Amino acid sequence: MTAESPNMGLNADTVIAERVRQQLTVFPGKFRELGEGGELRRLCRTTRTLSGPKVEQAPEDFTEQYLIEPILHGLGYRNPISEDYVGTGPHFVRRPSTYRNIEINRPDYLLKNVSPQTDCILEAKAANEEQLTGSKRRATADIEEYVESDTFAKYLKTIEKRYLVAIGTDGLRWVLWAKDVRSRETKEAIAEVDLSDAIAAIAKRDAVIEGEPKSTNVDIRKFLAEEFIPPFAACSIDDFVADQFE
Repeated sequence: MTAESPNMGLNADTVIAERVRQQLTVFPGKFRELGEGGELRRLCRTTRTLSGPKVEQAPEDFTEQYLIEPILHGLGYRNPISEDYVGTGPHFVRRPSTYRNIEINRPDYLLKNVSPQTDCILEAKAANEEQLTGSKRRATADIEEYVESDTFAKYLKTIEKRYLVAIGTDGLRWVLWAKDVRSRETKEAIAEVDLSDAIAAIAKRDAVIEGEPKSTNVDIRKFLAEEFIPPFAACSIDDFVADQFE
């Protein structure tokens, strides 16, 4: 019997964390394919933004395709065009038109079917455009606008939603805000998680960038299960947010 056997009593968060850990390998794997390990090393060590010419794609599109969407898949939000999506359950919708008559701007993603009482949106930026310290917080700035919009809150109240959940991310860093649309109470940055060290460790283990990884796969899985899964996974985000308002 191996350590990964389900009979070993792994809890749900640990199982999801392992799925997310596996999805994190997609990002460094793409840099290896492009022969741009140096660009990934720079992302992990500095605050400079991803270079479009080096990844042969618009930086935000590259980040969404090879980092944000794989992570969302691991968290339990299916891509509607994937074989795993069977027409029900949590999934993500790119560039949703749902709110076009409510807000001039629309979020990058709608995380759908999370809960009958919750609407969940996500703003995506290119890697390294969201820092958890300092002034470089472009994703946070965007979600703050949605959460503080009275028009948005009034709309959600009319369709009998209780909470607006807004996630901002550059793929490396994830921030979660929430609003009770009935009371208009806002909870700012109730979860902030930086995945860059985990991605750097995976990249080193897979020889995409040089150096010895500081974290093992077990360490990464434990970190994800404790810090990332409860506030961001499809199966737990609703309870996590509701608990903040009790």
